[in-house]
Amino acid sequence: MMESIYAESTPVREFKKQIIEEAKVQGIDCVFELDKMRLRDKIVMSPGSIYLDYQQIHASMELYVEPLKGPEKEDGAQIQVYVIRWRPSQCSVDPIEEIILDDRYDFKYIIKKLLELSGVPVEYISFSLEGRSFPVEISCLNIENKLKWYSITSDRPYSLGLYVDGYWDGDVIYYKDNRETMKELTDKERSEIQEAEEARSVNLMFHHVHVQS
Repeated sequence: MMESIYAESTPVREFKKQIIEEAKVQGIDCVFELDKMRLRDKIVMSPGSIYLDYQQIHASMELYVEPLKGPEKEDGAQIQVYVIRWRPSQCSVDPIEEIILDDRYDFKYIIKKLLELSGVPVEYISFSLEGRSFPVEISCLNIENKLKWYSITSDRPYSLGLYVDGYWDGDVIYYKDNRETMKELTDKERSEIQEAEEARSVNLMFHHVHVQS
């Protein structure tokens, strides 16, 4: 964690420049680039709302600094969510990715965004909203049966909550190709998965910054 002092109503882009310089002085083990980093609220351990360059920092708060791997949101109406592809036939998950949503309420639009990301036809995509806050800690042994899965043909779209709350920055979507069948695990494979998950530490991908005016 690093401490940073800022002037009231500092533009986000200027504050990013300040963080880059202070990280160098404090010897933070990460190289930040101005156009490849984002600032966002820290809500307990989860990443929250994103601050865009044209916005301002107004109050003392705790923030995450997150390295950017893709394009940033263009305006505050868009929503950034993390997506994790579940592969039942392998009993494994792909690395976390993210997508930017223009419409956070329409679940059919969200499935089409998952098509663009994965190449899986929309009629074969199922997704889940369980465990919406990042980081999500659920065992690969439980994903298939403990999450509730929905598809574009779901007859209960309102139960997803998309028409009430929609998505928020930092929410998590699990999705899968529903043509895949669940892998039959041996006792040895099950034990190996449990041991690997217990040994794995959670890498939040974020750097914690406490800012004061």
